[in-house]
Amino acid sequence: MHDLVTMDEARYHLRLDDVGSDGGPDDPWLQIFIPVVSDAIATWLKDEWRLYMPELDSNGDPVLDSEGDPIPALDSNGDPTPRPVVRGAALVELGSQFRFREGEGTNVVPTEAGHGYILSKGATALLAGLRKSTVR
Repeated sequence: MHDLVTMDEARYHLRLDDVGSDGGPDDPWLQIFIPVVSDAIATWLKDEWRLYMPELDSNGDPVLDSEGDPIPALDSNGDPTPRPVVRGAALVELGSQFRFREGEGTNVVPTEAGHGYILSKGATALLAGLRKSTVR
């Protein structure tokens, strides 16, 4: 899996402007938490293909793999292109994790809302429409 946001996008979102030629004081934290948040989002959505924009055929329909899942569209570097809502949720979750580094705060989904919430309220709200339902 690829990181859903870049270091520069995370710095901009978190308003970290004390970055020199060798990086900034929060870069070690970001190097750990960008992949952590990316993985947490992938885990919560349950299917990795849900993270990415689908490749489209000439009719504008998603191209499917042998299992019927959409094939991710690739960017100019050959990496899958994250959906805008997924990128936004990654930034919101990074902001929440950055502010509440020890898990404190009111940003968590309350336990009475159900199980399986590993993301903050804001990220969960953005991603709810993409999540694979497990209710049968």
